[in-house]
Amino acid sequence: MPKQSEPIGDLHEAPQRFLETDEFQEMLQTYSKLAPMAGERKTFETQLTRYDFQRIYPLLDLYLKSHDLSTPEKITQTVREAAPDTVALAATLLDLYETTLAAHIETEYDLLGNSPATYFICGVWANMKRGREFHPASNGITVTYSEPDAYGNQNIRYRNKDYEMTLIFEAVQEYTRNLSWTAHRLLVYTLMKGNTQNWRDNAATFNITEYMEWAGLKSRDAAYRQLKKDVQSITGVKLTAESFKKYFESFYTTHLATEAAIKKYTGEIRIAFAENVRHFLTQYYQLIPDWMGHLSENAYRMAFYLFYRARKAPLNGENTFTVRIEDIIKYIGLPTKEEVKNRNYDEAIMRPFNKAVEEIENISGGSLQMSFEYDNINTFMAGQMTIGIDDTMTDYIQKLEKTKNTKQLEAKGRRRKKTESS
Repeated sequence: MPKQSEPIGDLHEAPQRFLETDEFQEMLQTYSKLAPMAGERKTFETQLTRYDFQRIYPLLDLYLKSHDLSTPEKITQTVREAAPDTVALAATLLDLYETTLAAHIETEYDLLGNSPATYFICGVWANMKRGREFHPASNGITVTYSEPDAYGNQNIRYRNKDYEMTLIFEAVQEYTRNLSWTAHRLLVYTLMKGNTQNWRDNAATFNITEYMEWAGLKSRDAAYRQLKKDVQSITGVKLTAESFKKYFESFYTTHLATEAAIKKYTGEIRIAFAENVRHFLTQYYQLIPDWMGHLSENAYRMAFYLFYRARKAPLNGENTFTVRIEDIIKYIGLPTKEEVKNRNYDEAIMRPFNKAVEEIENISGGSLQMSFEYDNINTFMAGQMTIGIDDTMTDYIQKLEKTKNTKQLEAKGRRRKKTESS
């Protein structure tokens, strides 16, 4: 959460000092995230709107072409010189911050580059331990599992209206034996870190202590041992993808991550992706709470699923949306009713489900509320959960909806003009 060295209102007499605040650093970081998208018009315009950066981006872009603010020392020197163009820029940014950005700075969320592909891979992982096939609840998606071949390799094909992807697991039984849910947690953290670092060389780099803090881990040795296994799980998957609508560049068989290294003594971790795979895994942004890494397995997967669904959920007037209980159970890998022996449904399904709900509500501080009713296993499996979200998440969803509606109106306008001219 940003901190300011002095009240923003006190900077108006010497506005160039705004460049030394954490608020300006937030602007620079946002600019760095947006700059690589400048050539992708639709994505770029969407993200400018999302960050309220339509006026700020061109100002920074023009200024940074002739000024170097890459280090604190260079910023200090620029502020000390107080050139007219620096003072003018700072005064404008200060005004824009006070009028448009202040409400969006403080948040308990991280920005995750995500995609249906990333979501599906994690859903497959969650169900592999039980030898179960994972089929997403969304309509318009087909998933086909091949039988393991003579070498024990298995392919899983995922197809939607936009693209087709094939996951390739070599020696699938051995791969499954070493797979932990924490591989999902590491992949999500890697995608978040890569985003904050502007995907330099298509890689994310971080230290084991950073990861331990995010994941709530205490033992460095235990964390190191688990990370080594999780890195192998991420690099051990191969995939292909064919785009039908040119959302990304199609690619042939390659590893989910092409490079992953962890140094035991320094704790440095680097995970790299092929550029087209990185684009494929991060087709859009979504919010992820910064407390999610502290959850245990079932609660973690449940929280990830609910925030994935929240991104496009239709909200009612009370900022809530609904999800089928059965869909949550399938995604997080709890057993189905048919898989439970001796009909011990409470112990196998309902109790771990309720424990995950309680864990999320306790750690979220009320930012995610869940309610559902049931009398027995049948009403439980057939029921729905009502999820309430906080103002930050609500604003994010409303911005997405506003952007979607604007695009639809623009498309209708273009079609109407084309019809009139023909």
